[in-house]
Amino acid sequence: MGGEEAVDVVDEHDSVVGSSTVGECLEKGLLHRAVAIVVVRKNGGVILQERSKHDLWHPGKWTLSCTGHVKAGERYEDAARRELQEELGLDSRLDLVKRYLLPPIREGPLTEREWVSLYTTTTDSQVVIDPVELESVDEYDGPRLQRMLDGDKMTPDAIILLREYLRLRSRIS
Repeated sequence: MGGEEAVDVVDEHDSVVGSSTVGECLEKGLLHRAVAIVVVRKNGGVILQERSKHDLWHPGKWTLSCTGHVKAGERYEDAARRELQEELGLDSRLDLVKRYLLPPIREGPLTEREWVSLYTTTTDSQVVIDPVELESVDEYDGPRLQRMLDGDKMTPDAIILLREYLRLRSRIS
C-alpha cells in the first residue's frame, strides 16, 4: 500500500535533500515526512485505526486515528487534511501538537525514519473508513487506551506518539 508514492527525503533538520518512493525509503531507511492525527470525541474517547492487512508497514496493527506520508512538495498540514479525508471521511479543524523526529523503527528488512507532525482534532462526526487503507476503527476510553499502549497490538511509532500526546494533554488538563 503506497509503496510507489513519491515523497521528499529530508535531513535531521527537516530540509529536503532529495526525493524517493515510500517503498525505497522503507527499504533503505531514508528519512522522510509523515503526519499523524489523533481524533478525539467530545466525551474524551480517542479513535484508533486498524491498518490494512495488505500494508507494507505493520499490516493489521493498530495505530493512531489517521496516519500517512507527506507527498513530495506537499506541506504537513495539507497532507494531514488529505489523509483525514481519505482514511476517515472527516473534514475537521486540525491543531498542531508538535513535530517529532522519531527514532529509526525496524520491522524485518524495513526501517521507518520519519519527521512526524502530530495533529489533533475534536469531532463527533461519523467516521467513514476507506476499506482499502484500513481494516476498521474503534473508540477507546482512558483505561482501554492504556491497555492498548501496554500491549503488542499497536505500531511502535503510534505508541511513541500516543504516549507523548497523552503526556502533553495531562499537562494542560
